[in-house]
Amino acid sequence: NEYKSYLRMTEPDISSKTLKQIADDIKKDVANMVLCLDIIPSLATFPDIPILNLTTLEKQRFCIAITTLGLLIIGQDHNKFEGLSLLENKCLGKGPKLAHQVSINKSDVIFFETIYSLLDYISPAYRAAFCDELCSKLLQLQGSEDSPD
Repeated sequence: NEYKSYLRMTEPDISSKTLKQIADDIKKDVANMVLCLDIIPSLATFPDIPILNLTTLEKQRFCIAITTLGLLIIGQDHNKFEGLSLLENKCLGKGPKLAHQVSINKSDVIFFETIYSLLDYISPAYRAAFCDELCSKLLQLQGSEDSPD
């Protein structure tokens, strides 16, 4: 949950170390709501951008980049980086805000502010798992309030 506040910083405030911490926090936060989430080694072309291989509960595989603009789906399978070229595109500049949709070469690119918004977009089963976990925690909280001191 702490990574959300990192992403609200302005671009110069975010270091590659912070982005790597965000990747670690994301992995811990959603580990039980995806089949697989691995942080892959840095790429030589983008050494400061953490890359995640993600498999949804529906067994769909994605490659995700964590950037100062937000999370970006860069590939439709693990270790597929075709979307990284979008990060080099000068059209992005420093203008787009997180969870902002931008148009590049007539195609829409969506930066997600959180891993939750990204998973909600790509994985209906994630929504169900999130709701189940939330209900479970609320029931635990209610049970602890109902128990005698």
